[in-house]
Amino acid sequence: MSQITSSASAAKLAERQRFWSLRWKLLTGFTLVFSTVFAVVYWWFYNFSTEKAIARLKQDLESTAIGTAHDIDAEELLALYKTGERNAEGFSDDPRYLHQLEWFETAHRISPNVYAYSFILGKPSENRRIGKPATTGDELEAIYLVDSLWRFLPERALPFLEPDKPSPYSLRAFQEGETVNRDLYTDQWGSWISAYTPIRDKNGKIVAVLGADIEADHVFEVQQQLRDRLLLSFLATYGTLFSLVYLLSGILSRPLKELSAAAERIGEGDYSQDLTALSKSEVQDEISTLARVFQLMVHKVRQREESLKQQVASLKIEIDQVKRQKQVQEIVETDFFQDLVVKARKLRNRPMEE
Repeated sequence: MSQITSSASAAKLAERQRFWSLRWKLLTGFTLVFSTVFAVVYWWFYNFSTEKAIARLKQDLESTAIGTAHDIDAEELLALYKTGERNAEGFSDDPRYLHQLEWFETAHRISPNVYAYSFILGKPSENRRIGKPATTGDELEAIYLVDSLWRFLPERALPFLEPDKPSPYSLRAFQEGETVNRDLYTDQWGSWISAYTPIRDKNGKIVAVLGADIEADHVFEVQQQLRDRLLLSFLATYGTLFSLVYLLSGILSRPLKELSAAAERIGEGDYSQDLTALSKSEVQDEISTLARVFQLMVHKVRQREESLKQQVASLKIEIDQVKRQKQVQEIVETDFFQDLVVKARKLRNRPMEE
């Protein structure tokens, strides 16, 4: 009775429990683990690649700035600053301005993403400008001269002789005589990464500064290209690995499904299950070992059941004999049977008395 109750409880518990195959467990585990790993690796690789790409852009920007500044006619630039006139459009028709602008165009054709411009730094009281000073006292101000954007993006170009407050980066290039890089920033003309390098005259004296800009849109475009390429590569790798895990999980779960199906048939009394293909594979593993043990278990269970059947049959015969003896004994001990015995004796003895 207790065994029946236990079996019924196990059946109800199995009905309440949700079946989740080993194959899907492997796929879910792979998805969780590899998604996390891929996300971390992708983020690291993206940052690393972006930093390298930006560093390369800065290096190219610095090289372009140095090369452009080296071939500028500093004496012509100073003469333009001292006597050049600004036209109604904001730049100058002076041949010296156009000559400087032509060189910037040449540099732009060599490095299409770089826009060069020149400016001088000096005290407001000593500078020539158009408009009010951008600084006061002895604080240096910048006076813009030639800007290559007049040829490409005139709405963002720096007007000739326009005063402005210099950035710490351009001040450092002017005062320390070194090329200075500036990270991504935004001003009234847009977003850029920049480099500043000194412009020297024939005697090596710093007389002006060359600024070289790369528009932020190009930087963002490089970042987007990196994201797209990395994402495509990681998706292809992820999809390949997912497919391999799916196939591998199917290979691993197939023998277990066969064992499970065999166990169900054995539970119904069918012991003629052939597990040789699983237990005698060329490469032995835990599944082949399980199949071999399972096959041995089935053989022993079958022997045990046959033995139990024989014992039950023998026990049934003995029980039947005991029942018959008990029934006979009960009949013999009844008053009716005893009365019959007495009558039978009398009947046997009567002829002898006559």
